[in-house]
Amino acid sequence: MSRIAVVTAVLLTMALMVTGALRATAQDATPDATPEATPTAGATITPPGGDYADMAASWGQWIFSFPTAVSPAADATGVACGLGQSGSTFFLAPSAVGAGAITRACTITEGTSVLVPVIAVDCSTAEADPFHGDDADTLASCAMTNADAITAGHAAVDGTDVADIASYRVQSPVFGVVLPEGNMLNAPGGVASVVVDGAFLNVEGLAAGEHTISYGGTYESGGAIDITYNITVVAAPVASS
Repeated sequence: MSRIAVVTAVLLTMALMVTGALRATAQDATPDATPEATPTAGATITPPGGDYADMAASWGQWIFSFPTAVSPAADATGVACGLGQSGSTFFLAPSAVGAGAITRACTITEGTSVLVPVIAVDCSTAEADPFHGDDADTLASCAMTNADAITAGHAAVDGTDVADIASYRVQSPVFGVVLPEGNMLNAPGGVASVVVDGAFLNVEGLAAGEHTISYGGTYESGGAIDITYNITVVAAPVASS
């Protein structure tokens, strides 16, 4: 597996997908507010297809932009979950393969969707084999081959299991990223082209209150990831007139 989704053993576990089977100014992850309501039913998951490929690319640009030392993928508590977040979608992070069960706590504003990298892999022009590709075709083939080695994936939202995770598998288009020194791909710093292949879920409609999103899976090599996010959703600030 590659390291993205955590990128293979290193942080690769950031891996994303299942096969058959930072900008400091992002959205504030811990705004000073108190949930105004208890959780309610109504959260939905965007059906497979649609914009998932582009969302996976945006997620990859986010997660690979951090040095391992400060990466949300290396975070064991959620203290880093707000790093680099911006816009109306909040990205969750993978963890290192074999890191054991990880629980993170984050706060987001109501109306924000949450992109969940269930389990996945990446290939890039900067990495060594078996995660290396030289052009769009070889990157796509590399990512598909490594993602095919994912043996299981699971996800649940507020205690309800998501069915047919494999149907959410998607491959991103080729995207560019500037890898920092000490990145989780264990690759030289600099500009790289990357493709991600894995299962992603876009969760929408989380009401103000407390929510739990859990996800992870296993790889043919025996590595596994197991992540839980305890998410507090707060009402969006009211703009002053």
